[in-house]
Amino acid sequence: MLDRELRYQMPFERLAKLSRAASRKAFSSSWYLMWGLFAVYFSLLGGMLLFADTIGRLQREAGIPRWSWMVVLGGILIGGLLLLRRHGQKQAKARADYDSTVTLRQEAEGLRFATPEIEYFIKWDGISQMMTMHDGVVVSHGSLFFLVPDTAFAGRGERDAFVRDVYGRLNEAAIERSEPFIRPLLDAASSTTRT
Repeated sequence: MLDRELRYQMPFERLAKLSRAASRKAFSSSWYLMWGLFAVYFSLLGGMLLFADTIGRLQREAGIPRWSWMVVLGGILIGGLLLLRRHGQKQAKARADYDSTVTLRQEAEGLRFATPEIEYFIKWDGISQMMTMHDGVVVSHGSLFFLVPDTAFAGRGERDAFVRDVYGRLNEAAIERSEPFIRPLLDAASSTTRT
């Protein structure tokens, strides 16, 4: 066991490279399949361009519209990308339990999101944006987003009180980013308290 606390900094540029490199290693089959799909697509495209005259003559003889080969080629690419997306989602779901219950606890220093497997603690200054969605409240730290569904709250009043409290603790930059998304809720709350 490590008997001391490690301290280090990680520049954004390195994190961006790490994200790509780790993704290629962790999900290598998806990367190979994607490059394979592109190789097949561009090979077919090149072949169709190389033999365009012959393909065009055969299409005219068969009464097939001239642009039909582009539709088929586009269908292959879109179908392949959709299958790759499904494959990637299947790989991601196999690595973590996305259906486990999340516990959100508001603490004096920030918000704690926990499942039986993992825990995140975002300090108030670490919240970079807050917004409401059609089905809940989103809190983010950079590009890491946490959705708290409306069904987790006892009612709309509790949800709105949570939003107002967290919004009041945000730093100026986070308030500026969050304001367009939270302002309608704040305006609705202030209009009901005035009446």
